[in-house]
Amino acid sequence: MKMTYKKLYYLASAALAMCSISSASAITTNYWAGAGDGSTWSQPANWVGGSVPVAGNTWQIFLGTGFPTTTPTPITIGASDVVQTSDSIFGPEWGETLNVNGTVSCLDFFPIGATTGPLSTVNLYGNSSFTCSDTFSVGDTWWFPGGPNVAINLYDNSQVTANWIQFGGHLSIYGGTVTVNNGFNTGTATTPVFTGGLDTDATRLIDVAGGRLILPGDYTAQASDWITRGILQGNGVVGNVLVDTTSDPGHTVITAVPEPASMALLGLGGLALILRRRLVS
Repeated sequence: MKMTYKKLYYLASAALAMCSISSASAITTNYWAGAGDGSTWSQPANWVGGSVPVAGNTWQIFLGTGFPTTTPTPITIGASDVVQTSDSIFGPEWGETLNVNGTVSCLDFFPIGATTGPLSTVNLYGNSSFTCSDTFSVGDTWWFPGGPNVAINLYDNSQVTANWIQFGGHLSIYGGTVTVNNGFNTGTATTPVFTGGLDTDATRLIDVAGGRLILPGDYTAQASDWITRGILQGNGVVGNVLVDTTSDPGHTVITAVPEPASMALLGLGGLALILRRRLVS
Protein backbone atom coordinates (compact mmCIF):
# COMPACT_ATOMS: atom_id res chain seq x y z
CA MET A 1 0.00 0.00 0.00
CA LYS A 2 1.33 3.46 -0.79
CA MET A 3 2.82 5.31 2.16
CA THR A 4 0.37 8.26 2.11
CA TYR A 5 -2.61 5.97 2.36
CA LYS A 6 -0.81 3.84 4.92
CA LYS A 7 -0.36 6.81 7.23
CA LEU A 8 -4.00 7.82 6.96
CA TYR A 9 -5.02 4.21 7.42
CA TYR A 10 -2.96 3.81 10.57
CA LEU A 11 -4.13 7.10 12.05
CA ALA A 12 -7.69 5.90 11.51
CA SER A 13 -6.76 2.50 12.93
CA ALA A 14 -5.22 4.09 16.01
CA ALA A 15 -8.34 6.16 16.63
CA LEU A 16 -10.52 3.12 16.13
CA ALA A 17 -8.29 1.13 18.47
CA MET A 18 -8.72 3.68 21.25
CA CYS A 19 -12.50 3.66 20.81
CA SER A 20 -12.64 -0.11 20.61
CA ILE A 21 -10.51 -0.63 23.70
CA SER A 22 -12.50 1.83 25.75
CA SER A 23 -15.82 0.32 24.70
CA ALA A 24 -14.93 -3.35 24.60
CA SER A 25 -12.72 -4.67 27.35
CA ALA A 26 -12.54 -8.03 25.60
CA ILE A 27 -10.17 -6.52 23.02
CA THR A 28 -6.64 -6.89 24.39
CA THR A 29 -3.04 -6.19 23.48
CA ASN A 30 -0.49 -8.85 24.43
CA TYR A 31 3.21 -8.34 25.20
CA TRP A 32 5.85 -11.07 25.16
CA ALA A 33 7.95 -11.26 28.32
CA GLY A 34 9.65 -14.64 28.06
CA ALA A 35 9.50 -15.08 31.83
CA GLY A 36 8.48 -18.75 31.61
CA ASP A 37 10.59 -21.10 29.52
CA GLY A 38 11.26 -18.17 27.17
CA SER A 39 10.08 -20.14 24.15
CA THR A 40 6.60 -21.70 24.25
CA TRP A 41 3.90 -19.42 22.81
CA SER A 42 1.09 -21.16 24.69
CA GLN A 43 2.74 -20.90 28.12
CA PRO A 44 1.01 -18.11 30.12
CA ALA A 45 4.15 -17.24 32.10
CA ASN A 46 5.81 -16.06 28.89
CA TRP A 47 3.28 -13.22 28.54
CA VAL A 48 2.91 -9.99 30.50
CA GLY A 49 -0.03 -10.49 32.84
CA GLY A 50 0.05 -14.24 32.36
CA SER A 51 -2.42 -14.29 29.46
CA VAL A 52 -1.76 -16.03 26.15
CA PRO A 53 -3.16 -14.18 23.08
CA VAL A 54 -6.63 -15.54 22.34
CA ALA A 55 -7.97 -15.84 18.79
CA GLY A 56 -10.88 -13.48 18.33
CA ASN A 57 -10.19 -10.97 21.10
CA THR A 58 -6.54 -9.97 20.58
CA TRP A 59 -5.96 -6.52 19.12
CA GLN A 60 -2.17 -6.42 18.76
CA ILE A 61 0.84 -8.52 19.75
CA PHE A 62 4.25 -7.07 20.63
CA LEU A 63 7.19 -9.49 20.70
CA GLY A 64 10.14 -7.13 21.15
CA THR A 65 11.90 -7.14 24.53
CA GLY A 66 14.63 -4.55 23.99
CA PHE A 67 17.77 -4.01 21.92
CA PRO A 68 19.39 -6.44 21.63
CA THR A 69 16.67 -8.88 22.58
CA THR A 70 16.61 -10.16 26.14
CA THR A 71 14.94 -13.39 24.93
CA PRO A 72 17.29 -14.96 22.38
CA THR A 73 15.62 -18.38 22.71
CA PRO A 74 13.32 -18.92 19.71
CA ILE A 75 9.67 -18.08 20.32
CA THR A 76 7.76 -21.12 19.09
CA ILE A 77 4.18 -21.20 17.87
CA GLY A 78 3.13 -24.85 18.14
CA ALA A 79 1.38 -26.86 15.45
CA SER A 80 -1.92 -26.71 17.35
CA ASP A 81 -1.67 -22.98 18.14
CA VAL A 82 -4.05 -20.56 16.39
CA VAL A 83 -2.83 -16.97 16.56
CA GLN A 84 -5.34 -14.37 15.39
CA THR A 85 -5.13 -10.60 15.84
CA SER A 86 -7.46 -7.83 14.73
CA ASP A 87 -4.54 -5.56 13.91
CA SER A 88 -0.76 -6.07 13.81
CA ILE A 89 1.98 -8.34 15.11
CA PHE A 90 5.19 -6.41 15.88
CA GLY A 91 8.36 -8.52 15.96
CA PRO A 92 10.40 -10.58 16.21
CA GLU A 93 12.82 -7.74 16.85
CA TRP A 94 16.52 -7.10 17.46
CA GLY A 95 17.79 -10.66 17.09
CA GLU A 96 14.72 -12.63 18.15
CA THR A 97 13.65 -15.76 16.26
CA LEU A 98 10.03 -16.75 15.68
CA ASN A 99 9.33 -20.37 14.72
CA VAL A 100 5.85 -20.89 13.27
CA ASN A 101 4.35 -24.38 13.19
CA GLY A 102 0.68 -23.44 13.52
CA THR A 103 -1.76 -20.92 12.08
CA VAL A 104 -1.28 -17.14 12.20
CA SER A 105 -3.57 -14.43 10.84
CA CYS A 106 -3.37 -10.66 11.30
CA LEU A 107 -3.73 -7.34 9.52
CA ASP A 108 0.01 -6.58 9.28
CA PHE A 109 3.24 -8.30 10.30
CA PHE A 110 6.33 -6.25 11.17
CA PRO A 111 9.59 -8.06 12.06
CA ILE A 112 12.55 -5.70 12.55
CA GLY A 113 16.32 -6.10 12.72
CA ALA A 114 18.82 -3.24 12.89
CA THR A 115 21.56 -3.24 10.24
CA THR A 116 24.12 -2.74 13.01
CA GLY A 117 22.61 -5.40 15.26
CA PRO A 118 21.73 -9.11 15.26
CA LEU A 119 19.55 -10.72 12.59
CA SER A 120 15.86 -11.24 13.35
CA THR A 121 14.52 -14.51 11.90
CA VAL A 122 11.14 -16.03 11.09
CA ASN A 123 10.94 -19.75 10.22
CA LEU A 124 7.79 -21.46 8.94
CA TYR A 125 7.64 -25.26 9.22
CA GLY A 126 5.34 -28.15 8.42
CA ASN A 127 1.86 -27.16 7.27
CA SER A 128 1.96 -23.79 8.98
CA SER A 129 0.22 -20.77 7.50
CA PHE A 130 0.73 -17.03 7.92
CA THR A 131 -1.97 -14.76 6.47
CA CYS A 132 -1.95 -10.96 6.41
CA SER A 133 -5.04 -9.15 5.15
CA ASP A 134 -2.81 -6.16 4.41
CA THR A 135 1.00 -6.11 4.69
CA PHE A 136 3.58 -8.81 5.31
CA SER A 137 6.82 -6.94 5.90
CA VAL A 138 10.23 -8.48 5.26
CA GLY A 139 12.34 -6.05 7.27
CA ASP A 140 10.73 -2.86 6.00
CA THR A 141 7.97 -0.80 7.60
CA TRP A 142 6.65 2.66 6.77
CA TRP A 143 6.70 3.75 10.42
CA PHE A 144 10.22 2.43 11.12
CA PRO A 145 12.04 1.83 7.84
CA GLY A 146 15.47 1.37 9.44
CA GLY A 147 15.30 -2.31 10.36
CA PRO A 148 15.85 -4.48 7.26
CA ASN A 149 18.12 -7.03 8.95
CA VAL A 150 15.45 -9.73 8.78
CA ALA A 151 15.42 -13.26 7.31
CA ILE A 152 12.19 -15.16 6.61
CA ASN A 153 12.47 -18.85 5.68
CA LEU A 154 9.73 -21.18 4.44
CA TYR A 155 10.11 -24.95 4.69
CA ASP A 156 7.97 -28.01 4.00
CA ASN A 157 4.39 -27.16 2.98
CA SER A 158 4.20 -23.81 4.78
CA GLN A 159 2.21 -20.93 3.32
CA VAL A 160 2.43 -17.13 3.44
CA THR A 161 -0.43 -15.11 1.96
CA ALA A 162 -0.64 -11.31 1.96
CA ASN A 163 -2.13 -8.47 -0.03
CA TRP A 164 1.18 -6.60 0.03
CA ILE A 165 4.79 -7.47 0.75
CA GLN A 166 7.19 -4.65 1.65
CA PHE A 167 10.64 -6.00 1.02
CA GLY A 168 13.89 -4.94 2.63
CA GLY A 169 15.48 -8.15 3.93
CA HIS A 170 15.92 -11.80 2.92
CA LEU A 171 13.16 -14.19 1.84
CA SER A 172 14.12 -17.83 1.26
CA ILE A 173 11.45 -20.19 -0.05
CA TYR A 174 12.88 -23.67 0.53
CA GLY A 175 9.41 -25.18 0.43
CA GLY A 176 5.79 -24.13 0.44
CA THR A 177 4.37 -21.03 -1.23
CA VAL A 178 4.40 -17.26 -0.83
CA THR A 179 1.31 -15.68 -2.45
CA VAL A 180 0.98 -11.91 -2.94
CA ASN A 181 -2.40 -10.58 -4.05
CA ASN A 182 -1.77 -6.89 -4.78
CA GLY A 183 1.91 -5.98 -4.92
CA PHE A 184 5.51 -6.82 -3.98
CA ASN A 185 7.46 -3.62 -3.29
CA THR A 186 11.28 -3.63 -3.41
CA GLY A 187 12.28 0.00 -3.91
CA THR A 188 15.21 0.45 -6.31
CA ALA A 189 18.75 -0.88 -6.24
CA THR A 190 19.98 2.07 -4.19
CA THR A 191 16.85 3.50 -2.60
CA PRO A 192 14.48 2.19 0.09
CA VAL A 193 10.84 1.26 -0.19
CA PHE A 194 9.96 4.13 2.17
CA THR A 195 11.71 7.47 2.56
CA GLY A 196 14.36 7.39 5.26
CA GLY A 197 14.83 3.63 5.07
CA LEU A 198 18.14 1.77 5.20
CA ASP A 199 17.07 -0.98 2.83
CA THR A 200 18.80 -1.21 -0.55
CA ASP A 201 19.72 -4.18 -2.72
CA ALA A 202 22.64 -4.71 -0.35
CA THR A 203 20.09 -5.84 2.25
CA ARG A 204 17.58 -7.60 -0.08
CA LEU A 205 17.54 -11.14 -1.42
CA ILE A 206 14.84 -13.50 -2.71
CA ASP A 207 15.93 -17.13 -3.04
CA VAL A 208 13.40 -19.58 -4.46
CA ALA A 209 14.71 -23.06 -3.75
CA GLY A 210 12.05 -25.75 -3.71
CA GLY A 211 8.97 -23.61 -3.22
CA ARG A 212 6.97 -21.05 -5.19
CA LEU A 213 6.53 -17.29 -5.25
CA ILE A 214 3.14 -16.31 -6.70
CA LEU A 215 2.72 -12.68 -7.76
CA PRO A 216 -0.32 -10.76 -9.04
CA GLY A 217 -0.76 -10.26 -12.79
CA ASP A 218 2.22 -10.25 -15.13
CA TYR A 219 5.37 -9.67 -13.05
CA THR A 220 7.77 -10.60 -15.86
CA ALA A 221 9.28 -7.11 -16.10
CA GLN A 222 9.73 -6.85 -12.33
CA ALA A 223 11.31 -10.31 -12.14
CA SER A 224 13.73 -9.39 -14.92
CA ASP A 225 14.61 -6.21 -13.04
CA TRP A 226 15.25 -8.17 -9.84
CA ILE A 227 17.53 -10.53 -11.74
CA THR A 228 19.45 -7.63 -13.26
CA ARG A 229 19.83 -6.16 -9.80
CA GLY A 230 21.06 -9.53 -8.45
CA ILE A 231 18.36 -9.96 -5.81
CA LEU A 232 16.36 -12.86 -7.31
CA GLN A 233 17.96 -16.29 -7.04
CA GLY A 234 17.03 -19.88 -7.70
CA ASN A 235 18.84 -22.34 -5.42
CA GLY A 236 21.36 -19.64 -4.57
CA VAL A 237 22.17 -18.68 -8.18
CA VAL A 238 21.07 -15.28 -9.47
CA GLY A 239 18.55 -15.60 -12.29
CA ASN A 240 18.29 -19.38 -12.01
CA VAL A 241 14.49 -19.21 -11.99
CA LEU A 242 11.49 -20.00 -14.16
CA VAL A 243 8.99 -17.17 -14.61
CA ASP A 244 5.61 -18.67 -15.54
CA THR A 245 2.62 -16.50 -16.52
CA THR A 246 0.45 -19.22 -18.07
CA SER A 247 -0.11 -22.09 -15.64
CA ASP A 248 -1.99 -19.94 -13.10
CA PRO A 249 -4.05 -17.38 -15.09
CA GLY A 250 -3.81 -13.88 -13.70
CA HIS A 251 -0.62 -14.64 -11.75
CA THR A 252 3.12 -14.98 -12.20
CA VAL A 253 4.63 -18.09 -10.64
CA ILE A 254 8.36 -18.07 -9.93
CA THR A 255 10.18 -21.32 -9.20
CA ALA A 256 13.80 -22.42 -9.29
CA VAL A 257 15.25 -24.09 -12.37
CA PRO A 258 15.49 -27.80 -11.41
CA GLU A 259 18.98 -28.88 -10.43
CA PRO A 260 20.73 -31.37 -12.76
CA ALA A 261 20.18 -34.25 -10.35
CA SER A 262 16.47 -33.49 -10.21
CA MET A 263 16.31 -33.26 -13.99
CA ALA A 264 18.04 -36.63 -14.26
CA LEU A 265 15.51 -38.20 -11.89
CA LEU A 266 12.66 -36.70 -13.89
CA GLY A 267 14.20 -38.12 -17.05
CA LEU A 268 14.51 -41.58 -15.50
CA GLY A 269 10.93 -41.39 -14.30
CA GLY A 270 9.75 -40.50 -17.78
CA LEU A 271 11.76 -43.34 -19.30
CA ALA A 272 10.33 -45.80 -16.78
CA LEU A 273 6.81 -44.65 -17.64
CA ILE A 274 7.45 -45.16 -21.36
CA LEU A 275 8.85 -48.66 -20.78
CA ARG A 276 5.90 -49.57 -18.56
CA ARG A 277 3.43 -48.46 -21.21
CA ARG A 278 5.23 -50.55 -23.83
CA LEU A 279 5.20 -53.61 -21.59
CA VAL A 280 1.51 -53.18 -20.82
CA SER A 281 0.63 -52.77 -24.48
